[in-house]
Amino acid sequence: MSKQVMAAVLGFCLVGLVGCPELQDLRKQNASLNSKVLSLQTESQRLFTEKEALKAERDRLEAELSEARAEGDKSSGLLGELRAEQQKLQQQNTDLQALLKGIPGTSVRASAEGNYVVTESEILFDPGQIELKAGATAALDKVAEYLQTHADTSVRIDGHTDGVPIRVSPWKDNYHLSAMRAHAVMRYLVDKGVAAERMFIAGFGPNRPRVPPKEPTADVPKNRRVEILLVPGGVRTIGEILESIKE
Repeated sequence: MSKQVMAAVLGFCLVGLVGCPELQDLRKQNASLNSKVLSLQTESQRLFTEKEALKAERDRLEAELSEARAEGDKSSGLLGELRAEQQKLQQQNTDLQALLKGIPGTSVRASAEGNYVVTESEILFDPGQIELKAGATAALDKVAEYLQTHADTSVRIDGHTDGVPIRVSPWKDNYHLSAMRAHAVMRYLVDKGVAAERMFIAGFGPNRPRVPPKEPTADVPKNRRVEILLVPGGVRTIGEILESIKE
């Protein structure tokens, strides 16, 4: 073999011996880079998933916020309505107080339902009777006057008694008597020009005493009365307003 050929072979071997470790290093670097790329891809997918989850959570919170704002607006509107209705009832109470001032046995009572004109039974009726006493209708005349100028006001007439049992009158019991007295007041208001369609009656007997009796059959004059509930047109009770909030 010539010297030139041997030199070439030797040179080639030397290059091979030098290149093998570099090739291994390159392969290691390439594997490391591939691992990093895979890791980055995995991290990218994780971040994308988190981003989508955060976006869904944001959308949910925005929807809840929008719903809460709508509920808040509704509640604010209903609160304004309640205040307006309370003002109506307060004004009505003031008007009735002035209208009935000085009439014996008559008062005005405010409630969540509306204003009551309260008249003692002794002013209107003889014991156990349902016929209105002569000259005892001053309060009813004032109520009729008020209703004729407030055509949108609805009326409920409640009869009340104490718990003294019925013995000699023709009425079956105190519920019957209280209902018949409420009816007598209604008929009087109809005769004064108030439309019957605006009114209805209820007989509570002794069930709603103003003064709790010491015993169920006690004689309690203050519990014998007729109450006329007057509700201005368009007014809703607090219960009705609260129900509308739930809807």
